[in-house]
Amino acid sequence: MADGRGGAMMRVIRVLSILGLLLGCSAPQPRPPSAPDPFVYRQEELARAHSIVFLLPGVLTPGEIFDPVRTWTPSGYAPVYYRFPGMDGAPPDYDLVISQAAAEIAAFANRHPGKKIRLIGYSTGAPVALIAATGIDRDDTRVAAMSSAVEQAGGLRTALNGAADILAAALRSGSLDLNRIWPEYYKTLLFGRDGLRDPDRRKRAAQLLEQERDRLIQPDIALSRAQTRDLRRWRLPPTRVLDADRIRFFVGTSDPVFRPAQTLRFARKLGNPRILGYPGHGHVLFVSRPEVFDDIRAFFEEPGIGAY
Repeated sequence: MADGRGGAMMRVIRVLSILGLLLGCSAPQPRPPSAPDPFVYRQEELARAHSIVFLLPGVLTPGEIFDPVRTWTPSGYAPVYYRFPGMDGAPPDYDLVISQAAAEIAAFANRHPGKKIRLIGYSTGAPVALIAATGIDRDDTRVAAMSSAVEQAGGLRTALNGAADILAAALRSGSLDLNRIWPEYYKTLLFGRDGLRDPDRRKRAAQLLEQERDRLIQPDIALSRAQTRDLRRWRLPPTRVLDADRIRFFVGTSDPVFRPAQTLRFARKLGNPRILGYPGHGHVLFVSRPEVFDDIRAFFEEPGIGAY
């Protein structure tokens, strides 16, 4: 019996340690020059495109979340995906450093001066996109920040909220097995805490979970640390990043990770760009509201912003 209680406690500690990563502050280890190229793209698409769209993921998020963007290629877009450490074949032995990733993206963009530049940053990828835009030599760059992370990863409040949501998922699952807790927590990511109180949303969450179950990535402490260490220290620079009309936020109004109030405060520091909110949706808009990519494309092609 004692061993059973001990094993259960270790499982609880393992679950909560995922959220505890948000409180760490050790210095990140940048990607070494010898590491493989972090960019994934098709040279033939790049050659004929009028626009490059950089795709920047979130923590433990594979590049396939951006598959809808591939349908844009016949219209002249070249998708360029930036791999985070340990994802999609990238080695896991370094950390994501926002300034380094942003500089690499800007350098890639500046090697193609005839192309328009668009960036989609999901969650942690949004700060990378925002900082990358400052180094791109264009006056028409646009950034779509989807379910955007905020400064210092939201700090203690985000960590505590996340811990509470995971414990609630453990109670709903009736288990301390992470393999059962994480799918239950994913429902919270889809529609937020309040969404699970609505029978229709709860049913829809169960359907989407089954649809995505084979693609769910279980939390990995080492990779989570590598991909969030720098974000937990990161702040916006004191100078304006980009004109506010070139930035747009796409957020679920029930996002349980980065709450609407946090997004509003972050947006104010960016000059109050427009925020497009999706009522009742949570953090994983690419699953619960895949039409978000249509809205992002509409923003990218909206006339009257930048030089054409």
